[in-house]
Amino acid sequence: MITELKLINFRNFENLKLISLYKENFIVWENGKWKTNILESISLLSNNSITRLSYDELIKKWKDYFYIEYLNDEWDKISLSYSKEKKKKQFMLNNNKITKKKFNQVTNKCVIFSPIIMNMMYLSPNLRRDFLDDLLKSSFDEYEKITTNYKRIIKHRNITLKKIFEWKCEKKEIKFWNEKFIEEATKIYKYRFKIINFLKSSIITTKEFFWCEVDNIVLIYNTKVSESDTELDIRKYLEKNIDRDIIMWKSPIWPHLDDFEILVDWIQLSHFASRWETKSVILWLKLLEWLFIEKMTGKKPILLIDDLLSELDNSHKNMLLKKIEYYQTFISSITKNENKNTIMI
Repeated sequence: MITELKLINFRNFENLKLISLYKENFIVWENGKWKTNILESISLLSNNSITRLSYDELIKKWKDYFYIEYLNDEWDKISLSYSKEKKKKQFMLNNNKITKKKFNQVTNKCVIFSPIIMNMMYLSPNLRRDFLDDLLKSSFDEYEKITTNYKRIIKHRNITLKKIFEWKCEKKEIKFWNEKFIEEATKIYKYRFKIINFLKSSIITTKEFFWCEVDNIVLIYNTKVSESDTELDIRKYLEKNIDRDIIMWKSPIWPHLDDFEILVDWIQLSHFASRWETKSVILWLKLLEWLFIEKMTGKKPILLIDDLLSELDNSHKNMLLKKIEYYQTFISSITKNENKNTIMI
């Protein structure tokens, strides 16, 4: 559990220190007044991000660096700093430099709740892919490196496809990047199927939120490969569609384009359920997210709830607050709750 938090030159804060943090913490101020920046600092120290801003954008105006740290209940001090001039991040544990890999191993993981999450099943599939990838990155330290390598390979494969199309290299030169592509994509699918199988087996528990009788709720993962023959399926698809890929200069398939949907009695959730029921299912997906992280890492994640309570009705608020009582939580709000541990900014 985080007991203290310190920010230097981070967004709006030149020097801020929060001490005596509790299991449940309400960060209270009016809209647009820095609440999210506190949650963002915690998410960065958890190897995640609420805002997804670049590190340069997180530095206070006219400053060259930021520094953020937290102290946990085991008296470990974990910190992250970034220099704009050097374009360099530095990770530290108890004032000693550590690698990014070590940082990921010792830091607390987090689960992020934000208003846009409530539209996950309605908006772009990017939101659903981000949900899966963020969850896997928090659960498996090596997953982030695998996805970074995968994106690099995709880039080089597409460049090679374009060169082939423009007669600047021979068709056989794509074989090298195809093999690299197959290797990394297969690794990603190994983790994707792990979380998809967990969600598939757990999603049925959301039936309690539907007023009408529902026979089944299922999660469908839309992909071109099978779990049993992933590598073979990718290889066959690449060989079959190589001419199309050369014409398009793209790799228009595989993990970066997969999606999932939730069906209620075999009808899409967004078509079948009310807005209330859909919100309930999405909140339940986030519940499954933190349960999966805890199961895989052996540690309870920190929950960051950013201006979400104002988007929820009382029944959803009560449901969420009841479920999170066993986890350390940071909740940004514009309304002070006299019965809670409140941080006034």
